Amino acid sequence: MPLEAYWQIALDNANKAVQHLPQLPLVSAYINIKHLFPFVSQPTPLQQKVENIDLSAEGPHLFILEDVTGAGKTEAALILAHRLMAAGKARGMFIGLPTMATANAMYERMYKTARKFYQDASNPSLILAHSARHLSDLFSQSVWLNETEGTEEPDDEHPSTQGCAAWFAQSNKKALLADIGVGTIDQAMMAVIPFRHHNLRLLGLLDKLLIIDEIHAYDTFMSKILENLIETQARYGNSAILLSATLSQSQRERLVAAFSRGTGKTVAAPFLSQHDYPWVTHVASGEIDSSPVATRKEVMRRVAVDWRHSEAECITALLDAVAQGECIAWIRNSVDDAVRIYRQLISSGKVNPESVLLFHSRFAFCDRQVIESKTLRWFGKPESGHRAGKVIISTQVLESSLDLDLDQMITDLAPVDLLIQRAGRLKRHIRNRKGELKSTGEDERSSPVLMIYSPEWTDEPQPDWLSSFMPNSAYIYPDHAKLWLTQRILRQQQEIRMPESARMLIESVYGDDITVPPGFARSRNEQEGKYYCDLAIADQQSVNFTPGYMPGVNDMMPEKLATRLAEESITLWLAKQQGDDVVPWASGENAWEMSSLHVRKSWWLKHEQDFSMLAGEALQKWCNEQKQVYANVVLVTDQKDCGYSAEEGLIGN
Repeated sequence: MPLEAYWQIALDNANKAVQHLPQLPLVSAYINIKHLFPFVSQPTPLQQKVENIDLSAEGPHLFILEDVTGAGKTEAALILAHRLMAAGKARGMFIGLPTMATANAMYERMYKTARKFYQDASNPSLILAHSARHLSDLFSQSVWLNETEGTEEPDDEHPSTQGCAAWFAQSNKKALLADIGVGTIDQAMMAVIPFRHHNLRLLGLLDKLLIIDEIHAYDTFMSKILENLIETQARYGNSAILLSATLSQSQRERLVAAFSRGTGKTVAAPFLSQHDYPWVTHVASGEIDSSPVATRKEVMRRVAVDWRHSEAECITALLDAVAQGECIAWIRNSVDDAVRIYRQLISSGKVNPESVLLFHSRFAFCDRQVIESKTLRWFGKPESGHRAGKVIISTQVLESSLDLDLDQMITDLAPVDLLIQRAGRLKRHIRNRKGELKSTGEDERSSPVLMIYSPEWTDEPQPDWLSSFMPNSAYIYPDHAKLWLTQRILRQQQEIRMPESARMLIESVYGDDITVPPGFARSRNEQEGKYYCDLAIADQQSVNFTPGYMPGVNDMMPEKLATRLAEESITLWLAKQQGDDVVPWASGENAWEMSSLHVRKSWWLKHEQDFSMLAGEALQKWCNEQKQVYANVVLVTDQKDCGYSAEEGLIGN
């Protein structure tokens, strides 16, 4: 047809399409904390602080909220977010968490709150953004699953009282276009790394608040990428809210500097003394307001530190707690150590196997969900009738995301910030002597004590100080000087006092002017070299926005891009042989995804021969059916000698 005729048809079709676009939701006015969070009977000092901060400054704002566990940092961040949105400084938000488990927990909280950020007539979209979100029942229920998927019909012909348009759910990169996004921080980091369609992610973050939780939990590589992300957000006029229980002076300085580069206005973070905690840092319009926050009595804690130098002592402590009707955890630094102690405890015959739980990262998704649910049922806040005599042997998965309360705890020696996190799950709630939850008053249990399994103390440690005693821990935490410094400061203090000693404990291990014994000279040099290497890799993998889009800008980019520099992992699919058929280990919806797990590549290369594998034509058939080019399909049975069990996870022989 003639171009003029086609053009008129195109205009008519475009006009019809635009009419079907959903209206942008209108932000509601901020009323008060009670309106946003009805369950908050008495706002914390941090929440009261952020409700009264002046937000009138032009341009983007940066907030860094540092406070102890239980101070209501998440609610404080959302109060700030609503106030900023109501002031016209954003129309939505993306909340980035370190893990899928923490993202799932945050999504559940936002599911109940998201609509309050917008006017009643609006219908905002809420998205969960990570690779396993389709396995979340809550997220699946929230998607508008209309019958006209794949047609030109509008989503709003199929209204939902809560959720997101199905179109947003088709890919993670489109997920950031939703009004409110919750996911792993990786989804936002990919906006400043030249992944395919990274500019679509940038568009999704435009006019959005970036809220990042547990900002202290990221390694050198991820921290540098996050600094680049914060700088880019500021350059485009977007605000950021960063949350942490513990930040070092150098971390705070780098975050403020990154935001300042984005705004083009130089601001320096002030030096904070050991007593400057809890603390709120606010940067806007080239000015910085750095001020203290009071602490409510309920979150002030004193946890004594006791030392154990043999596994036999630790097992005795476990059995004593069981005999006293208390619940106890031992957090081990490696999966292998956790499995070994779990087996020793079961084989001792001194504890009911039904009262012992093993929790680590090498479980299929279906079994991990069962274990996580049981962990919350035994040790969670609402429960009180299932605690007595219960034991959980765990790895670092207990450090965050789960609201647990243990009567006693043993932990392997780890960097001080992680020990603070672990201690936060020790006598966390107010209970009576029987372990029953109380709404008010004092905790009737004995004072909390954190038992730390570690090498004997020495003022002059040799290079093998850690590796000869805890070889797996030495591998997990290669900067052995940080563990020695942690042991030194905790031996001196004999307790963890929160919030009084938080800043001092962190700076005693992570401070720039710390000297270490000669025995750690080699490992410290190796870690320093790795630090600068990781920084260089992060810079190399980040998009250079300064020259704009032009030929040759990314000619030197590496072939492989990643949001984390962790060791490469292998995906395994657990399957059972039923006659001529191969069926997934899990049952129900998404059975194959629920039967999968990830393991370190080095571990798999070492243990691959321990398992029976699907091979030949059977493997090819499976790959064709599951649309996989290649896969590692592990054949398992209900017998533990197959190398996997729902109780112990993937262990091999």
